[in-house]
Order: sequence, then structure tokens, then C-alpha cells
Amino acid sequence: MTTKRLLTGIILALLIGILLLWLSPDDKSLGSLLKLVYLHGALINTGLILFTAAGIVSLLSFFRNSSGFSLLFAIEKTAIFFWVAATIIGDATSQLAWGGLFWGEPRFNVTIIISLMAVSIYFISTAIGNPKVISLLGTGLAVAVWVLILNARRVMHPDNPFGASEPSIKFFFAAITLVFLIAAILIVRLIDKKEMR
Repeated sequence: MTTKRLLTGIILALLIGILLLWLSPDDKSLGSLLKLVYLHGALINTGLILFTAAGIVSLLSFFRNSSGFSLLFAIEKTAIFFWVAATIIGDATSQLAWGGLFWGEPRFNVTIIISLMAVSIYFISTAIGNPKVISLLGTGLAVAVWVLILNARRVMHPDNPFGASEPSIKFFFAAITLVFLIAAILIVRLIDKKEMR
């Protein structure tokens, strides 16, 4: 796929995502603020999928003795972008829903820790030339992300805000997540294509 087609696909996916957010149903308690929750959740899920993909690519490269890491770095870079965006949107949502940032919320702290960890590992990985260490760092990042997320307690953060929702809300959340995931895959391909030049 050419760079122009990838860019067109990314823009189209993002526009569809924005349209779906605009059309998405509101909630009785949150009202239109739910649109930010849709976006936050979609970005978090996309980030988790990307970190998982980075872990899989890292693990495979470890056993294949790969020396080319353009795909891994493209996935990590895209994961960081989506994760940091999710953290910012989550902070804005907390501000609007709770009247401020609740620093005692473990999920809030975990998203920041993951952001800092992912950025650090990306810069360390791109600065060193040891393929085995790069593979181990990528695999370790994916494992650490899931360990932190699964063990983070919730104080004010809902357990599964969409799980108990009505079907239309579930549908829009799934559709918005899928569209952002497609955009993320296209972004990975674009970055990888540019890195390989």
C-alpha cells in the first residue's frame, strides 16, 4: 500500500471515528460526557492491543535472531501515541465527571506509569544495538502493561462501564474501538514503511 493510500485510510478512519462519537447515544447519568468515555475506552483498548502486538513481535524476533526492528518500533511508537492520548482524555473526563483529578485512583496512576515506562523502553531500545536486549525489553513491556492493568484496583473508576450498558451503547463502543484500531494498524504500517527507507 502506498504512503498516499495509507494517509487517506488513516484520515478516513479517524473521520469515521469522530462521526461515530458524534452519533453515539448518551447515558442517563453522564449525558453527553459519555462520548469522552467512549473515546477514552477505545484508545485504551487500542493501546492494550498494540502493546500486546509489540510483545508478540518482540518474542518472535528473540527466537528468530532478528536484527530488523522497524515493525516493533512502529508498533511501540503508535502504542505510546494512543496510550498517552487515552491518558489525557481520561484525565479530562475525570475533571468533568468528578470535578478534578483523583490522585488516589490506582487506574489513573497506572496509566501514567505505563506511559513513562513505554516511552523509556522505546528510547532505550532505539538507542542500543543488541537485538536480544531489544526483544526482551519489548516482551517485558507487554507483560508489565498487562500485570499493571490487571492488578490495578479501582476506587472511582468503574469496573466495566460498557459491560452493563444497553445494546446500542455496547454497539457504538465496539464500533468506535474497531475504527480506532484500524487507524492504529494503518499508522503502524505508515511508520514502518518510512523507517524501512
